[in-house]
This record gives sequence, structure tokens and C-alpha cells, in this order.
Amino acid sequence: MTRERMELWSNDNLSEFSIKFKSATVVTTSSSPNVMVKMIDECPYKEGYNWDWHFTLSQWVVYYLANKFTVILDSNVRKQKDFKIQGEDNQSDVSAFTRVDNSIKMKTKPSPRPGLKCHFCNLKYCLEEERKQHEEFWHRNKLIKL
Repeated sequence: MTRERMELWSNDNLSEFSIKFKSATVVTTSSSPNVMVKMIDECPYKEGYNWDWHFTLSQWVVYYLANKFTVILDSNVRKQKDFKIQGEDNQSDVSAFTRVDNSIKMKTKPSPRPGLKCHFCNLKYCLEEERKQHEEFWHRNKLIKL
């Protein structure tokens, strides 16, 4: 029994994708389906994939690219050699060192910098409420004088 298969197609630089099913393009990310030049993955069709082809395409592309990146990363680590350090009377293995690629930068939110200072001891706070609570608790006698 031959099962029907779905095919994931892409252009050369993996920026546009489409799914072909029964030799017909059922969904694509491109306005012109002719840019898809190579089949990059295939899988057996299961009932329910056709309910939302756009969702199926988005999930398949994420899965495919994540696996491709993992395979590339894993092969780079395997290429590196294990280093041996000679001890006094035996040799000990040191695990393979991984090279950090500084060209990959993670976008992170900057942490809020404390911009408020206590009026009495110069401790820094991010929120006015925190500063007020601190001053009321630690500098109660000085607040009364003001």
C-alpha cells in the first residue's frame, strides 16, 4: 500500500517555502510558486493536515530549520578534538572545548537602571515606592524633622 506523501519545497536561500501534496502546491509563502526549486523534506500525509495548510507549513518550516541548525551545531562540536593534559603519573581527559561564535548576538531587554536615590543614604532604587518605603523605615526620624 502506497501512502500519500507531502513535500516541503524551498527556494535556494531558504527564505520562501511551500507544501506540495498530490503534485499540486497547496500552500506557499511566496506570491509566485515558481521560485520553489528544491524539495527539502517529505513526510507521510496524515488526516487533519489539510484543515489548516498555513499552520502545517509554519510548524513544518520551524521543525525543519531547528533540526538543520541542531545538526550543523552538533557536527561542529564533533569536529573539535579532545585535548589531553599530562598529569604527574597519569593522563586525564578534558572534554572538548566549544568555540563561541561572537557574531551571534542575543537581543535582550536592558535591565532597568536605578535612577532614584535615597535622600539620606544615597541607596539606589528603580521605583519611587521602594525609595519611599526605605526612607520611612530606615530614616523615620529624619523625615519628621523635614
